[in-house]
Amino acid sequence: MTGSAADITYNYNSRICYQTNGKNSDRSSFSDKVNSKEGEKVKKESQRGTVMADYYARKPQYKATQEKRVESGYSVLSLAGISAEDMEEMSMAEFREKISEVIGSIPHHPSRPYDEETVLISGEGWESMKKDPDYAAWVVGLLKEDRSVNNPFTAMGDKGAFIVQHFGAAPDDYHGVGFSKIYGGTAAGARSMYNAECGKGGITTRAPQADFEPPEDYDLWEERRKKKRRKQKELLDEELQAKYLQRKYLNSLNQRKYFDNKALQGSGSVEDIIGARSRANMMKHTPSGGAASYEALFMTME
Repeated sequence: MTGSAADITYNYNSRICYQTNGKNSDRSSFSDKVNSKEGEKVKKESQRGTVMADYYARKPQYKATQEKRVESGYSVLSLAGISAEDMEEMSMAEFREKISEVIGSIPHHPSRPYDEETVLISGEGWESMKKDPDYAAWVVGLLKEDRSVNNPFTAMGDKGAFIVQHFGAAPDDYHGVGFSKIYGGTAAGARSMYNAECGKGGITTRAPQADFEPPEDYDLWEERRKKKRRKQKELLDEELQAKYLQRKYLNSLNQRKYFDNKALQGSGSVEDIIGARSRANMMKHTPSGGAASYEALFMTME
């Protein structure tokens, strides 16, 4: 009896000790995991590229402006479900695919419905963006800012623009090219220039109505010639209209003179003259009267 109780007590104490040690071991393991993750995060941050930090060191006067651009880029990436940590953990192929999708989804301002844009990122640029997420956010922020600019000439018939953006290993390497979709006078010539400038392998973005303007056969010089001819026709029509009204007025005067002379040859009284004029006006409203007025006109003009 005593031995059994002692065995039970021993076993119970052993179990308690085992459970307590196991819980302490679990706590220690969880704490180690947290510390390990934090340590990995700190390590990754310490291994991050310093593209933007180096840029700020070179050009501190632009730091505040560029930091806002980086913040704007992170907001776009966040909407796409991409964080700085996600970018670091992606493979290069996955990183390029995801960033390309984000860049292609950035909308154009409503006043730029016809724009077409190609973004070219060099191999060094992709490497820098992958190593320094701030630089990747900077690229995205710049594109967002650029596509948000209002085009005040759309209401005046602007045909849109071709834009090519170049990004390299650092912000200093960035440069952009933009020109009208009818640059040089023809749509075909401008597109040829655009294709030559953007080459292959770029990220192309087209505004919603990019296919509508300009027509493929658009020729600025021909359009100007057509406009000039339309204007000349309008001026000619106005001149003809003026001459017609002038002729009509002169015909009216001649008719009055004719009937006045005829009345004077008859009685010569004022009453007869007024009566002749009244009869002339009435005659104009009948076919025979119109013919008589027509004959009278040419008789007086001879």
